Amino acid sequence: MDESVKVKPAIERKDTDLLAYERTILAQERTLMAWVRTSLSMISFGFTIYKFFGDLKKGDLLPEGRANAPKNFGLILVGLGTFLLIAASIQHQMILKALRVEGLTRRFSLPFTAAVAISLLGLIMLFGIFFNLGPLG
Repeated sequence: MDESVKVKPAIERKDTDLLAYERTILAQERTLMAWVRTSLSMISFGFTIYKFFGDLKKGDLLPEGRANAPKNFGLILVGLGTFLLIAASIQHQMILKALRVEGLTRRFSLPFTAAVAISLLGLIMLFGIFFNLGPLG
């Protein structure tokens, strides 16, 4: 065999490359946590408006014109916060899938778990407000 023809080895990953991927994944988790905080604020603010003005309406302290306005505004905020959190979670998973490389092990993502749990609670809250069911209605 001719020694001048050498087979190139497979692409070697440097430790710095792996660390760069790790930093990018951690940045994605911080971004998802920012979405969790923003969505949770929207959901809780919408629910607070709904309950506060609902209690004022029960005590006849609220004028009768536009009696459904607080409920509608609360529904919009809870729905928007929940939708944005679901969309951010899907985007997070898509980006992580694109970033997977050899040498990095898939690990448990606490921000993603929190996002899923809060999304489920937001959906339950949205359902309860919309249909006036349970302790939320």
